[in-house]
Amino acid sequence: MGLLISIGLLFFQWNEKPIISFSGNFQTNSFNRIFRLLIALCSLLCIPLSVEYIKRTKMPMTEFIIFVITATIEGMFLCGVNDLITIFVALECLSLCSYLLSGYTKKDVRSNEAVMKYLLMGGISSSILAYGFSWLYGLSGGETQLQEVINGFINTRMYNSSGAFIGLICIIVGIGFKLSLVPFHQWTPDVYEGVRFVS
Repeated sequence: MGLLISIGLLFFQWNEKPIISFSGNFQTNSFNRIFRLLIALCSLLCIPLSVEYIKRTKMPMTEFIIFVITATIEGMFLCGVNDLITIFVALECLSLCSYLLSGYTKKDVRSNEAVMKYLLMGGISSSILAYGFSWLYGLSGGETQLQEVINGFINTRMYNSSGAFIGLICIIVGIGFKLSLVPFHQWTPDVYEGVRFVS
C-alpha cells in the first residue's frame, strides 16, 4: 500500500516546478521523478514475486519487506541528492540493505560466504569513494554541494590538476565496484551464486 501511495503521489507531482530543499542538499524535478517512479515500480514487483520463495524457505517475511522498503526509500532519496555527503550516506544505507538481503538465508553456507565477500568488497569500494569525494571537497575550496563544487573548481582553477584526476579515478573505481562494472565485477558471480533461489 505504501508503494502504491508513493507511485500515486509521484504521478500527481509530475508537472510541479523543481523544488530545492534541505539547504540545497535535495532537489526534485521531472527527471529524477522518473527514476524514483521506476525504483518504486521495481520494488512493487519484487515483493509479490518473492513471497513464494520466502514461504518455501520458511524465513520471516517481515524482515525481508523492511529491507526491500528501506532500500527503496534510499534509492528514491539518492535520485534527488545534491550534496557529496548526502550522496555517500544514501548510497551506504542502500548498500547496507543489499548486504543484509544477500545474507538473508542465514543457515545457508553459500549465503554467508556471499554476504561476507559483498561486505568486504563494499567496504573497500566505500572507502575509495569517500577518498575521491575528499579530493573534490579539498580542491573545490571546502564545498560539498555539487554545483558549488563545480564553481569551486572553476574559481580555484584546479580542474586540470592531478588531484582532480585522482579524485575522479577514485570515484569511478568506487562506483564501479558498487555497480559491478568491468573490470570491478569479480565479486558479483560469487554473491549471485550465494543468494540464488533454492528449491
